Amino acid sequence: MKRAGWAYLNLAVLWTFAVAQPLFDLLKDNPEFFAARGSTGFDIVSFSVLLVLLPPALLLGIELLLGLIRPEVEKAAHIVFIAVLVALIAAQALKDAIDASDTVLIALSLVVGAALAALWARAEPVRSFLNVLSPVPLVFLLLFLFSGQISELAFPDEAEARSIGGVARAPIVVVLLDELPINTLVDANGELDDERFPGFGQLAASATWFKNAYTVYDSTERAQPAIMDGNLPEKDHQPISSDHPNSIFSLFAKTHRMNVDEEATTVCSRDLCEDTIVDESYGGRMSSMAEDLGLVWLHVVSPPDIESDLASVSENWGNFGGGEDQAVQNEDTSPVERHTRANLNRGRPVRFQAWIDRIEEGRRPGLNFKHTLLPHVPWQYLPSGRLYRRAPNDAIPGLSQQAFEDQGQLDVLLQRHVLQTGFADRMLQRLWRRLRSEGMWDESLIVVAADHGVAFPHRRERRRLGRETAAEIAPIPLFIKAPGQTRARENDALVETIDILPTIFDVLNLDPRVRMDGKSAFSDEVQSRDELRFLIRNTFEELRIRADVFARERQAIVDRNQRLFGSGADGPERVFEIGPNPELIGQPAASAGRALDVELSYGGDYESVDPASGYVPAHVVARVNGPEREGRAIAVAVNGTVRAVGSTFKLTEGDEGELVSVMVPESAFRKGRNRVQVLEVG
Repeated sequence: MKRAGWAYLNLAVLWTFAVAQPLFDLLKDNPEFFAARGSTGFDIVSFSVLLVLLPPALLLGIELLLGLIRPEVEKAAHIVFIAVLVALIAAQALKDAIDASDTVLIALSLVVGAALAALWARAEPVRSFLNVLSPVPLVFLLLFLFSGQISELAFPDEAEARSIGGVARAPIVVVLLDELPINTLVDANGELDDERFPGFGQLAASATWFKNAYTVYDSTERAQPAIMDGNLPEKDHQPISSDHPNSIFSLFAKTHRMNVDEEATTVCSRDLCEDTIVDESYGGRMSSMAEDLGLVWLHVVSPPDIESDLASVSENWGNFGGGEDQAVQNEDTSPVERHTRANLNRGRPVRFQAWIDRIEEGRRPGLNFKHTLLPHVPWQYLPSGRLYRRAPNDAIPGLSQQAFEDQGQLDVLLQRHVLQTGFADRMLQRLWRRLRSEGMWDESLIVVAADHGVAFPHRRERRRLGRETAAEIAPIPLFIKAPGQTRARENDALVETIDILPTIFDVLNLDPRVRMDGKSAFSDEVQSRDELRFLIRNTFEELRIRADVFARERQAIVDRNQRLFGSGADGPERVFEIGPNPELIGQPAASAGRALDVELSYGGDYESVDPASGYVPAHVVARVNGPEREGRAIAVAVNGTVRAVGSTFKLTEGDEGELVSVMVPESAFRKGRNRVQVLEVG
């Protein structure tokens, strides 16, 4: 028994250095991993304990079972496990220390592991040293759980309901979209494109549109709470209730029923809002967390070339591994699946619809608050609601994150953003129908906004607000319909996202009885602003831009969008008419050029297309076979007719070769088998 105890402690020490401690370091720097998925304190503590204690116990169990065969087999297994764990530790150190091929790094790691395992078997001082390190797992575990921001999550101090001045009788409906600049929604004249986005148009027809609203921060974990409590983001604040005690939730909790669904924050405390994460079993929550962190750890330990082939951990929130989205795409179907907030990129329509279904008239007015990760990446949806790829991760790793040197590919990424914005608009239309069917449209205070926009520069700054990207990331949609309001109004004030909550109180003639950094959008201070201010991510330094300068830069972005995609008045398929040689669209394939030898990523899906399934493979992705010649003009034909054009390109990172990435209209596909060709033009 004593020997087994020391064997367990040896394995636990090495496991902690190889796996647990690297993950602890990452999580301490990124506590929003837990906050975004709504993890309870019990979940965080128990997962951390299991991460340290359970895997070594499983390894020891294997050793003991093998020992039933022969004691020598048990000892050999222990030496092998030590060698493997030491090799994993060495792999991380070597990856950071030397620039070598994957083969060399793996070989060196295995040599180090084997050598130290042999020393352990032969040298008593090595075994004694490992025994001395036995307290390490417990020490690292406690240091992690009681570190500043992690301790706030593991042992939370939840916000409580507060009293406000005045009587609030109006239902409140708030929808916060994610990664949506107002530039996407307007036409060439800066007016709302209500033909392409009728959901926004329906709201704007009886609401006040604050045309120059903008965000004060560029990342969701701080931009969303800034809207929720009306205060500027602070460096040491997490998106949890204890750091935002005076939020819209605590301020209205005594007067309103809570129907709240946050997808990347937990600002509404569990004492005030139903905890939707309990819909998933404890085992499911632990499994989901382990799956996500397992992928993160693989990125840490894998050599560079192998790491580049792993699923992305930066494009997706929450469930990094992705998986098939089982969401409801058709208008007449109802939710069939409920996902935990851990899976932030799966089932987005399901969660949105489930929240809509909970809206109802009652004796007490409701606070119906929804943050949705739409039209946030991953881009998967068409305006009809159908998916054009089932998995959040790209068919070719990095396809949505790189290729910034190629303008044609950047235009395709922007196109996919516009298409997914059309899907977000469709969800708003469902919400308006629900409010009208419940008789709540007229009497409700309705707010639709976004936390920040998204940029499409050549550098990797798509969601990083700076002087060059401000015109795309900063401007947001902001529509506020007061109870009883029936006429459209426009307001040109420079409204900040922290002004939204004070404006809600102003419209309802209520006193929040707490101080906020923001001011009502109708206040003299906001109406007289002549410059914009932003807090730069991480540094929290202020960036200020004069309103007239910013307006010119925004107009340049709007002009670019119009040049590429036109407006809704041009018809629903105008958004697909981008790229070189657009005159070929609609022409016979035979007249466009010769067939290009390609490997279609979704080739099997074209054999049996069924639009009624909610999936149409409208994203044509391929690798070009043969000699590479990036930048060649191409056309994509479906069933003998050219439906889209583009250019081949190469990613700026990785060795994926010459690639094709083109969106075609879903109307190009018929039910059953379809023929898709990539043609080289000219």
